[in-house]
Amino acid sequence: MKLLKTDLQEVVIIEPTVFRDDRGWFTESFNEPRFHEALSELGLPIPRSFIQDNHSCSQKGVLRGLHYQLSPHAQGKLVRVVSGAAYDVAVDIRKGSPTYGNWVGVELSAANNRMLWIPEGFAHGFIALEDDTHFLYKTTDVYCKDLERSIKWNDADIGIKWPEDIDLIVSEKDRQAKAFNEADLPTVYLPGTTQLIDLEVIGDNRGSLVSLEKGRQVPFEIKRVYYIFGTLPDVSRGFHAHKQLRQLAVCVSGKCRMLMDNGLTKEEVWLDSPKKGVLINNLIWREMHDFSDDCVLVVFASHEYDEADYIRSYEEFIKVVAINTASSGAC
Repeated sequence: MKLLKTDLQEVVIIEPTVFRDDRGWFTESFNEPRFHEALSELGLPIPRSFIQDNHSCSQKGVLRGLHYQLSPHAQGKLVRVVSGAAYDVAVDIRKGSPTYGNWVGVELSAANNRMLWIPEGFAHGFIALEDDTHFLYKTTDVYCKDLERSIKWNDADIGIKWPEDIDLIVSEKDRQAKAFNEADLPTVYLPGTTQLIDLEVIGDNRGSLVSLEKGRQVPFEIKRVYYIFGTLPDVSRGFHAHKQLRQLAVCVSGKCRMLMDNGLTKEEVWLDSPKKGVLINNLIWREMHDFSDDCVLVVFASHEYDEADYIRSYEEFIKVVAINTASSGAC
């Protein structure tokens, strides 16, 4: 198995090893340990396990896309063509991502045996280049109609260069897709945002368990975990922001009140149950108040400790937010 980088860092082309002789050929269409090892060698995150397989058949000119699902059922897709050929496209739709709005296109065919790995947070679409094109893809989450979304395949703001001289066949549903600038897009990567998350509880009459997985409840690679406990009465904590660091905070015992400020608006949430957490992106001023005696606050962080990443002055924080806002507006 060989992984090839594309212009979108996290989207990769996969070339499986094919063994041929006079009888025909054999290849492993998927091997999870090797896939994970190859991603790690490129410094890319390991995805959640695949839990659904899909298979479509399209005639030449059929265009499907651009499709994606929102959290908590966002889908990563491992796609391949086993008959015919298709031009396959991935678009980064993660607000705040360095490659937001960029796209990459790759020809997948039964002849070249290539696959494309498209992580969660990317929209996906393809054009069948031949009749009877069979398209297979594995997904990291199940189909969820309520969270299914589409973007117009020919949106000018994205500017995909689709193959020319093909008579397109587009479903009415895809014709009615939203423009990129009007679409519901993932915001988990957007600086200055927070998101309250309900955590799934697994349990029975013996007790309960909450599982936190990178790429699912935790939308970043976990580099550091710490917890706060035994906070004295009337003590407040925090009073800082981060330039790059992202965090997920969960009160596994007791409760505390969190004040979060993006420089424009403020939000208060009570973390008072191990069944909920708050995702805090970078450029959020945070304060923690009203700790209960039994409070244990666990924090999962995207980076190791780095004092240079801290913004400890509120005045400096407001200046950084203003610069970031002006820069984003200019783009």
